[in-house]
Amino acid sequence: MKNNQSNQVLGYVAIMFAMLFWGFSFVWIKQLLINNFPVFTIVFIRLVLASVVFVTLLKLQKKLQHIERADYKDFLLLAFFEPFLYFIGEDFGLKYVDASFAAVIIALIPIVISITMYFTEKEPIRWEFIVGAIVSMGGVLMLTVSPNGQMSFNLKGTMLLSLAVLAASGYSVQLTRLLKKYSPATVTTMQNFIAIPFYLPFILIFDIQQWPSLNWNFSSISSLICLALLCSAGAYMLYSYSVKQLTVSKTCVFTNLIPIVTLLAAAAIGQEAFTSIKFWGILVIVVGVTFSQLKVGKREV
Repeated sequence: MKNNQSNQVLGYVAIMFAMLFWGFSFVWIKQLLINNFPVFTIVFIRLVLASVVFVTLLKLQKKLQHIERADYKDFLLLAFFEPFLYFIGEDFGLKYVDASFAAVIIALIPIVISITMYFTEKEPIRWEFIVGAIVSMGGVLMLTVSPNGQMSFNLKGTMLLSLAVLAASGYSVQLTRLLKKYSPATVTTMQNFIAIPFYLPFILIFDIQQWPSLNWNFSSISSLICLALLCSAGAYMLYSYSVKQLTVSKTCVFTNLIPIVTLLAAAAIGQEAFTSIKFWGILVIVVGVTFSQLKVGKREV
């Protein structure tokens, strides 16, 4: 019993660090975009770096598990859903809608994942989770809404962002199944490695002509290293560990904490102003996420 409680505590610690790294990722990506790095190139380089480092370390420590032939299709689907399909939906969706509208659509992920897990894995839906997810979504809206209170709507952008939400759901199903047999480190390493070829055609078609103009300064290199080691490798491994200890339905709602980290990091370096409405937005998100983890009653959907 004590061991199980200890694992749950570690699961919560892991998910908090994962959200911290993913929250900072937007600051590092913005810095790379300023230095003329295209989106596909950023993702491709961070996946290559993460794969090289983690494959080497796990091989040296003999902790990289052997993948059974029958499971390769599940790993292929995992990498296809995320990072490949998810980043296409999210990054290109942001080209057609403003960040505030995108953040609200992405905040639907915990609810969609919970519904998906109910139908595919028979994982029960707790009413506390639904209420907490909706409340935290309201907090995200408070963080991202523009000063005039308006949001732009675009059908193409909405469809792309919806693709990201569905990809996150598919990823969660595959992740849950693979973690029953493989460690979080092995799953994360294989996920990054298998995803690399997906991006090669897009690099050759859209990005390679921009490579001569890339600004390889200290901020670019350090941002790529942080994205590779802390986000593509570290955060995904921590997230997988948390899913293994807490279940994906309890873990996914923590993704609504990411805008808080991004806002605080951006405000600290002067990229964004910190207002009173954003303070209340942070408070609402924290309350919603906390409530989603409680077990007030036995009622489940």
